[in-house]
Amino acid sequence: MCFTEIRIMTSLVFVLLLVSQSFSLSRPQCLRCDQTSCNCSRQNLMKIPEAPSKLITGLDLSFNQLERIMKDDFLAFSSLRSLTVNNNRIKTIHGDAFVPLIHLEKLDLSLNQLAVLSSMWFKTLFSLKYLNLLGNKYTTLGQGNLFQPLKRLKTLHFGGPFLHSISKLDFSGLFGLEELFFDGKNLQVYAEGSLRQIGPINHITLGLSDGFQRNRALVQTILSEVVRANTTLTFTDMLFFTEKQVVPLKVAFDLGLPSLSFKNVNMSVEACLKFLNLLEDSDVIMLAFENAKFLAPTRIPMLGSLNLKKLEAVFFKNVDITWFYRFPALNFEEPLINAVRKASVINAMLFVIPCQTSVELKKLEFLDISDNFVSDIALIEVMCNGNGVLMNLQTFNVSKNLLQTINSRLFTKLERLQNIDMSQNSFTTMPDSCYWPANLQFLNLSSSHLTMVTHCLPESLHILDLSKNYLTVFDIKLPLLTELHISGNKMAYLPAGSLYPQLTFLSIQNNTLQMFSSNDLHDYKQLTRLEAGGNPYICTCDFVALMSGDLMNQRVSVRDETTSYICESPDTERGKTIADVRLSVFKCHTILAFSLLCSGILALCLLSAALCYKFNILWYMRMTWAWLRAKRKPKLRKGALDFDAFVSYSEMDSGWVEAHLLLALEQTEPQLKLCLHKRDFVPGGWILDNIMDAIEKSHRTIFVLSRHFVRSEWCKYELDYTHFRLFDQNDDRVVLILLEPIDAKNIPKRFSRLRRVMNSRTYLEWPHDENQIPVFWESLRTAITRPETVNEVKENETFI
Repeated sequence: MCFTEIRIMTSLVFVLLLVSQSFSLSRPQCLRCDQTSCNCSRQNLMKIPEAPSKLITGLDLSFNQLERIMKDDFLAFSSLRSLTVNNNRIKTIHGDAFVPLIHLEKLDLSLNQLAVLSSMWFKTLFSLKYLNLLGNKYTTLGQGNLFQPLKRLKTLHFGGPFLHSISKLDFSGLFGLEELFFDGKNLQVYAEGSLRQIGPINHITLGLSDGFQRNRALVQTILSEVVRANTTLTFTDMLFFTEKQVVPLKVAFDLGLPSLSFKNVNMSVEACLKFLNLLEDSDVIMLAFENAKFLAPTRIPMLGSLNLKKLEAVFFKNVDITWFYRFPALNFEEPLINAVRKASVINAMLFVIPCQTSVELKKLEFLDISDNFVSDIALIEVMCNGNGVLMNLQTFNVSKNLLQTINSRLFTKLERLQNIDMSQNSFTTMPDSCYWPANLQFLNLSSSHLTMVTHCLPESLHILDLSKNYLTVFDIKLPLLTELHISGNKMAYLPAGSLYPQLTFLSIQNNTLQMFSSNDLHDYKQLTRLEAGGNPYICTCDFVALMSGDLMNQRVSVRDETTSYICESPDTERGKTIADVRLSVFKCHTILAFSLLCSGILALCLLSAALCYKFNILWYMRMTWAWLRAKRKPKLRKGALDFDAFVSYSEMDSGWVEAHLLLALEQTEPQLKLCLHKRDFVPGGWILDNIMDAIEKSHRTIFVLSRHFVRSEWCKYELDYTHFRLFDQNDDRVVLILLEPIDAKNIPKRFSRLRRVMNSRTYLEWPHDENQIPVFWESLRTAITRPETVNEVKENETFI
């Protein structure tokens, strides 16, 4: 290979390396961004994407393939306030990676592979309030003072399965923390006093499962440092199998713990009994179990009387008791329920509370047994058939059970009962009348398969929820109702507002409502909030104007998104939101637009008529039509003419024509033949045809001009036709006789052709001097005599 070829190959390789490097350095694009945030989750990103704008305040990079965070990755994200990068593979973070993020308030680095934590990451994060470091591979919290720059930090989540030890310097400089989540399930070493220096913490969640099993002294030390009289303590991911594992909780009780919760725990009956004994005479006010499983006992436990006078609320949710059908085994729960004012047993496979137990619940004010297996018969048992138990009850939630009948008599005697939630049952029908407590204000019957409502609804209601049923009409008078929820039904009209004079909020989304007007809303005198999206609206002009403008002069505000108001018709606007509809003026003001259009057409017609009258358009059209008809007729040969002249005159001048003109031209030699309309027109023929034929068959046309002539419409027509014929045949066929002087000002404008003819041609004036009359007749004869007539006269004279 020659030297030149080697240089070319080297250059190509160098170019390819540069191109590949440029591609490797380029940043990917995030696919889901709006003006202020980017959701880049689950996009298989291996690098931090480009910033579409410097205004981005939220960035979600969770569930990607990131392995490292470089120094310049966030240079373009200077406005960022929330950064989420959990569930990646991050192993290293450059010490200056977060330097540009001086406005960052939330940082989530959980569930990555960080083995070492560095305080350099947080040196400029002075605004940080939330930090999550859970689920990484670090065994310690670094070299100490990790959180010292974070003066505004309020929420801290740290720990994981690899955390081994806590040193006294780990929380140095960290003050004012409000919430702490500490996962120390495998913690082995804890330096006493480490958490005490943080100060009082309102909410603490601890995952110390290994400590409760193997190092209870460590647990006691931690509890003694974090529990205060106002602390809410939660234990998560725990297993309490023996009585000894529960003993460290006594430290928290002795320190005056007011609220205790267990999440994702497994507990044996023996541990439960020990826990209840420790709870006696404690200051615990609220106790909760969520996602808990109580293990089956090897023997039926026995529990003595307990003093739980301070306990006010118990909460059980998603509780699994495999032996729930064995009532004696529930003895350990009875002291809890008997002492409290609020009790919630949600999704715990509960199917009944015996009447004997209900009798003891004298203090109970709030009872939630939703999402269980309570049937109509079981509810009768719970309420002791309405004989007066739970007399202090104010709120009762029995939603998501197996009820099929609305049995209001069970609650009639509960004078303090104000709120009942019976939603998500299968009632289907409603009784015609019911007997509710007099103070009942809230009733929830949503998702209950109801097809109609009756007067079973109490008039004392303030809030009623009937959403997600099959209602087509709602017309029950409820004078005290302030909130009505009827979304998800089949209603085509708004309920009559006069039935609800106190209503302030109406939700009627996802029905079959097609429109409503300001008059409909006006009947709701107190209505201020409306939710009516998701209906198949007919977007009329009035409805679009109502929704696009200030609804009811700003008295009623639309609370749901305006994008949910979609047009179903007209077809041209189908699928558009109300805000995007643009209707034409003709659609919005049809009558007015049609009236204006008709008025415009009428005005145009009147204007056209006026112009036609002013400029004699109709005369010209009639004359043109006549001329065109005449053009279609075959031309007469000169020898075939019937008359020497056609005389056009006014009827008022017929005396002069008959006494002078006829006598002078037809009665003296040589005799001429004149065409007069009174004598020569064909009887019964169309007058226009007679005029055209007469002019066509005459050698000349004589116009006898006078004041009467210019007032005659037919004379004008004859003049116009002759003038057209003159220009058409390019000859001189017009003879003008002026009987009397005519001032040009007195000639009407429609006789414009007369003016032109008089200005362009000579005319004969009827002389007032009798001596000039013979000359007048001689000139007239000369003007109208046909050439053949002159030749005949000469031949006769020669013969003589």
